Amino acid sequence: MVNIISEISKEKIFDLLNQGTRIDNRKFTEYRPISIKTDYIGKADGSAMVSIGNTTVVAGIKAQLTTPFNNTPDKGIIITNTELLVLASRNFEYGPPNKFAVEISRVVDRAIRESPLIDLEQLCIVEGSKVWKLHIDIDIIDFDGNIMDAACLGAVAALLTTKIPTATSVNDELTIDEDNLTKLPIKNKSILCTIVKINDKLIVDPMSAEESLMDSSISIGFREDGSLCAIQKCGLNTMTLQEVMKTMTIARARSKQLFSIINKIK
Repeated sequence: MVNIISEISKEKIFDLLNQGTRIDNRKFTEYRPISIKTDYIGKADGSAMVSIGNTTVVAGIKAQLTTPFNNTPDKGIIITNTELLVLASRNFEYGPPNKFAVEISRVVDRAIRESPLIDLEQLCIVEGSKVWKLHIDIDIIDFDGNIMDAACLGAVAALLTTKIPTATSVNDELTIDEDNLTKLPIKNKSILCTIVKINDKLIVDPMSAEESLMDSSISIGFREDGSLCAIQKCGLNTMTLQEVMKTMTIARARSKQLFSIINKIK
């Protein structure tokens, strides 16, 4: 994805970073205001709208019964898709998901799957023939940087509010009780914290203008106990071992703020 930024804006951002501040006066390790509104989509099984500053995403969950994969006959299925709505940014275009959208889906999926956030075995109704499949759809409706963190927060918040019908199988007869809904079997909550490198500066929650100047970025997924569950590096430039270790320290500290927010979801 190509962001267009004027030379004047570039110099301003560089100058401010060298002075130890940012274009919106935040500290390098400070997030923009974060808000989460759950049950945002009435017809979804779970949903949430998340805003980090001027970046807004909507995530929705739809559950359906399906046949499990052959290599995991006793586990439910998670499918994650991301759509970059054209109205969200002048840099987004109509058409099938581009590499950026696919990357968002994969990183968010990894943070959820490797945590694991959902006990997929409990989504199995009849081994080898009937499991729940959860479709996680993430729509980017307003873009101003740091989509990874917002998309993951949205997906996790939506999953935490998701309720599915009770399903039982007795003597090969499947019964679905649409009036008796149950929450998903949550195991480990997870979040993503993204840090970008601009020259020799490491900053949290980059705005779009800052991302356009980044040399590289790292999105790190954490479980609530602080253990690592996912990591993704973007950008062509390298980071030193010391810089990677510093991003880990910063991201782990900021993850506590993100967990304090999602832990308020009932």
